[in-house]
Amino acid sequence: MPACSRRDFLLRAAALAALLAASGARAEGIQLAQAEVSLKGEIFQLSGHFDVQLSGTLENALTRGVQLTFVQEVEAQRERDFWLAEDLIELQRSIRLSYNALLRQYYVTLSGVSSTHDTLADALKAVGDLRDWAILNVKQTRRKASNRVYIRMYLDLAQLPKPLQVNALASSSRWQLDSGWQERSFKF
Repeated sequence: MPACSRRDFLLRAAALAALLAASGARAEGIQLAQAEVSLKGEIFQLSGHFDVQLSGTLENALTRGVQLTFVQEVEAQRERDFWLAEDLIELQRSIRLSYNALLRQYYVTLSGVSSTHDTLADALKAVGDLRDWAILNVKQTRRKASNRVYIRMYLDLAQLPKPLQVNALASSSRWQLDSGWQERSFKF
């Protein structure tokens, strides 16, 4: 058996580790997969979705009856040539995710409307959905003006039960999910 140098061994080990990480691990967190602003009638609507993956700690808490509240935020600005951008809107909405152990179903509640899901994957798709969110009226913007939309989604730790809030702040990597602000441009 031919001997390999230390450098060859490290390169092969790094390649194997990267291959195993890419195939077996799933990314935890929230990421904006798609977002699009379109005009329908007199209203600009935001469509798209976030990919939401829970950590093992959050999945465990959810299956034990802890309700998770996610917040989706949108801010829109109109760019100006010789001045700062003009703020047009700041909106947010809350989405609650809960699990009923007796029925083995997940519940997603948005604006008072609940939907039931048999699997966690389906429930997380519903949580990250941005389908047809009316965000801006045509009267709030100007023709041929460049506009920017900033989109964010995060897990609201303030909605967790008080004992878990302390735990969430102490071990931030397992509890805190945040997509960060993502930017999209659109014109009227």
